[in-house]
Amino acid sequence: MDSNSENSTFRSHKYFKYMIFILILVIILDNYTQFYSAVIPSKIVEEFLSDRYSQNVANSIFALSLAIASIGSYLVFLVWYSADRVGRKFLLVMTIFGMAIASLGILFSRNIMEYTIFQFLLVMFTGSDIWLIYISEESPPEKKAFWTNIVLIGGMAGVILMPIFRSIYIYEGAPVGAWRGMTYFSIILGFPLGILVALTIKETSIFQEIKEKRLTTKDRTNLLKKNLNLIFKSDKKRRMAYIALIIMNFFRVLNGILISLSELYISDSPYLTDNDVNIVVYVLGLSVILGFLITGILADKIGRKPLLYFFIMSLILGTLFLVFGALTPGIALILVCIGMSLIVLSYFGLWVLLSIITLELLPTEARGTGNGLRGLFGSIGATTGLILTSIITYFFSLAVAFLLFSFLLLINLPLIYKYIIETKGTDLSTIS
Repeated sequence: MDSNSENSTFRSHKYFKYMIFILILVIILDNYTQFYSAVIPSKIVEEFLSDRYSQNVANSIFALSLAIASIGSYLVFLVWYSADRVGRKFLLVMTIFGMAIASLGILFSRNIMEYTIFQFLLVMFTGSDIWLIYISEESPPEKKAFWTNIVLIGGMAGVILMPIFRSIYIYEGAPVGAWRGMTYFSIILGFPLGILVALTIKETSIFQEIKEKRLTTKDRTNLLKKNLNLIFKSDKKRRMAYIALIIMNFFRVLNGILISLSELYISDSPYLTDNDVNIVVYVLGLSVILGFLITGILADKIGRKPLLYFFIMSLILGTLFLVFGALTPGIALILVCIGMSLIVLSYFGLWVLLSIITLELLPTEARGTGNGLRGLFGSIGATTGLILTSIITYFFSLAVAFLLFSFLLLINLPLIYKYIIETKGTDLSTIS
């Protein structure tokens, strides 16, 4: 019996390492697929809109297109809720295939309407992040942030490939439509990876226990209602902390325009060329890695709350560098690189922290539903931000929208101080 136990433990340890490797591949696909759409807006505008509209109007229409596509992220709530109902594995496989299919559609888009439809699907599948619940439920309690960031850092290969491919397909004198080459990698990796995950990755052990318990007790309770009760009828401190996280995520994603439209803004600068923009994109990729490294190293050491303060202020400061740097002759590239590095490391550092804290506040049964609900309100923030940006850009400029939304982040500071609970070291299996 001891021998069998040891072999089981060995297989479990071996499987965990294999699972980490596969999840890194998933993040490579997710990161690349998410980011490539954020570094080609100027080229999409050039092909689909520039011949018919002025710069501000074309930018406004593109922002509206992204606002419509952002509605796809509302369905992320259903994905996470489904993860609580049918399991983590099925949804992980679905999102991998979804990213590949959406990229295939973008490749063959012939106008802004078709691009918007497939961007809608891309937003839904890249925003699902089912891999995150795998890490949270399979990792040791004291190592959740560590393993989360190991996977994220390994997945940074996708971020690094993104500027490499952009410099190959998009350069001074590149033909109109060359941006379509950016979709190739997602298509080539996505389909075989989806098959591999379907055949070799198991359901998480924690969810498997919940599933078996449901079968044993024949629980026929309305799962959504039950999970919402678990979330909003928990003790007051946890309930208020979760609500604060929802509000914070709304304002974070409201500022997602800094990620999705910054390439469009700096491409319009008279002081930056396409080759300069490629340099900024490289800086963007490295900054994502830096943001994950900072989070991975410090979140389990100094705690979640101090990093929340740091990222909020860095995001505001980065916006100032970006907006005014692009208008400064001589040193525009330097200032924009500083601004984008602060924006990107803070934006994605906040995403990791808010996701981890959410998972550490909620019981297993409602973890997918709760994270999905937080994401849903973030999606509302994305749509709100893009619609308002479309209006503001039509009458003023992208710079005005960037500055306005970044200063709204200050609302987060009193929320962190008053309501956010420090969750460092939480054992997820003990949350009820």
